[in-house]
Amino acid sequence: MKSKPRLVFWELVLILASVPIFRGIWLLLDGIEWLNRPAGLWASLAVGGILASVALAAIERVSNK
Repeated sequence: MKSKPRLVFWELVLILASVPIFRGIWLLLDGIEWLNRPAGLWASLAVGGILASVALAAIERVSNK
């Protein structure tokens, strides 16, 4: 049980690290002109939805084992 606090610490670091990563990706994608058009926004939304669905299905599959 000694590793539990260490695991929580590194999970917190991972969550905090995701903030600048998300911001950086957001700003990089803002620089792509096509992604600022409606078609680009819809395509981005579709890709994000597909990736989220695949990730959630994988998490569900792993957690049910």
